[in-house]
Amino acid sequence: MLGISIFAADRTLEDNVKYMEHMKAAGYTEIFTSLHMPEDEFGELKEKLLEIATAARRLGMDLMADISGKALENFSLPFLLDAGVTGLRMDFGFSADEIAAYSQQLKIALNASTLTPEFLADLKEHHICLENIEAWHNYYPRPETGLDKESFIAKNRWLQAEGITTMAFIPGDGLKRKPLFQSLPTLEKHRNHSSFLAYLELEQDCAVDKIFVGDLTLSEGSQIQFQRYEEGVIPLRVTQELPYALWDKVHRNRLDAARDVIRSESARTDRERYGMTRSIAPMHTNERPRGTITVDNYLYGRYEHELQITLRDLPAHEAVNVIGHVIEEDLPLLDYVRQGGRRFSFTAAT
Repeated sequence: MLGISIFAADRTLEDNVKYMEHMKAAGYTEIFTSLHMPEDEFGELKEKLLEIATAARRLGMDLMADISGKALENFSLPFLLDAGVTGLRMDFGFSADEIAAYSQQLKIALNASTLTPEFLADLKEHHICLENIEAWHNYYPRPETGLDKESFIAKNRWLQAEGITTMAFIPGDGLKRKPLFQSLPTLEKHRNHSSFLAYLELEQDCAVDKIFVGDLTLSEGSQIQFQRYEEGVIPLRVTQELPYALWDKVHRNRLDAARDVIRSESARTDRERYGMTRSIAPMHTNERPRGTITVDNYLYGRYEHELQITLRDLPAHEAVNVIGHVIEEDLPLLDYVRQGGRRFSFTAAT
């Protein structure tokens, strides 16, 4: 599940609502927002929250608000519930008794990174409603402060074993949040990664149930990648160096996955579909570093028309034409495409 972040102070209300509408149409169903703001700006924030919550309710999107004990005193729980807030992320300033009581009324997100077995036991003693509890990690604006992957996974596995839904942030590659503009990831290694790659790693490897974009927006290119993934396809951004009809087709890696290359299951056997009915002469038979896209020419006999993507550096071969390359930023995606049966497609890099 993928959610977005809306920060009332960083964009105009009109821009925020337009983004919410656009992302809802793309299938996003949850919003994270923050209610941390100096007291002298409380009135302005309250007004903006009402507008955002109203829009979220109209769109059928859940709204999780990050709040401190002091901020909750200013807003009051009845106001938040009436406004349309569907959950509260309680990071600091709340006792186990208070959290347990609030969990009877709405969804509560606890700080996943700091939640301990002892505090969870304390919450259970206070009869917390576990069905309304989730564990959310922070995002980290300052470079070098994001979490380590190994300990992150260990914590998530413990939380899931306790029956608690886990959540983490990925960086957005559209508008960044002030004042540092250095992305808002949970894992430090994701700070300069593509949004889609960070998402895949969290979903596939890190025991994360829900994933939110931390920054203000996603680029159009990333939105297309996520849309394709929802359709069961991993899109690879590539440089197209020779014209072939196969660029706009969906391929599938063979079930008997090879060690050195990704092999399109049917490019060779279904030549008409892939527009490769004519014989292919040797051309651009260059070296093949990792991520090179190739088509076998007639010198390979019955393998002519086979499409491959190299998983490691390979030498030039007179029977293998180089037709393009996966861009460097997307090379790590090959580790997910290499699984037997995985569907993939190509998108021209911009």
